[in-house]
Amino acid sequence: MEDVFSKGLKPGLVVVALALMAACGEAAFPEKPDLPASVSPGWALKSYESSGVPEGLPAGEAPRCWKALYAGAGGASADVWVCGYRGEGGAFDAVQRARAAANTVKFYKGKFLVVVRWSGGSRAELTALIAVLEKGLR
Repeated sequence: MEDVFSKGLKPGLVVVALALMAACGEAAFPEKPDLPASVSPGWALKSYESSGVPEGLPAGEAPRCWKALYAGAGGASADVWVCGYRGEGGAFDAVQRARAAANTVKFYKGKFLVVVRWSGGSRAELTALIAVLEKGLR
């Protein structure tokens, strides 16, 4: 193997080229986001673990997902999937192409797509939960 420096390349230029190549590498998945343990009025986090992709997401880039279960007043419940993508474009594409379903809300923020499926509870209670979830994601 020939020495690259004997061909007239300067060591500083080689370092810069290697740094640029490394910067163009694949972006990392975001870390598991923190979710609130409770949300007024009456939502309580019961579990929050790694999960598969929720039903209805389009084929394409596979995200890293977690599923939370919230219990609300009067037997209400909400299954919350938080799926992290390598880039914001992946989350945006997924929210645009995901299938609509009854009692389901989806939104994205940054590199995260969130799918909330609920049963029971009032619209105001669900809105409060979703607003806190969205606000907490970075």
